[in-house]
Amino acid sequence: MTRQALFVYVLVLALALSLVYTRITTRSLYLQLQGLQLQRDDFNVEWGRLLLQEARYAEPRYIEKIARQKLGMVYPAREQISVIRLP
Repeated sequence: MTRQALFVYVLVLALALSLVYTRITTRSLYLQLQGLQLQRDDFNVEWGRLLLQEARYAEPRYIEKIARQKLGMVYPAREQISVIRLP
């Protein structure tokens, strides 16, 4: 076997190993990408749920209900209301 033939065999072997390594790495990264995309989708669903919850908490009826239940707040009677007029 000549030196040139040996060099070609070594080169082919190196290229074959490089191809195998590249395919394994690509598959691994693709699986990681799919996992991250699923996580992104879960985060988008959670974000939508949180936006709906935020909108609910901002409603005046909800705020009034919580103020009455948890804080014991009530509307003042007419005689308790003072109107201040500015000049």
